[in-house]
Amino acid sequence: MKITTVYTAIIALVLLFISIASWVFKAEGVALVSANLATIMLLVVYLWDNRKNGKD
Repeated sequence: MKITTVYTAIIALVLLFISIASWVFKAEGVALVSANLATIMLLVVYLWDNRKNGKD
């Protein structure tokens, strides 16, 4: 796993934590945006890391 992948995953996890905190403090707009951004980041990182696994 590359270091940029680790950094991106850490940022996505921080965004998910911000999403939960925003939801608790009744800021639903911020919670939705941060959760969706974190999900997209994790999806892109996962697909980018596994793009060559099927080409053996």
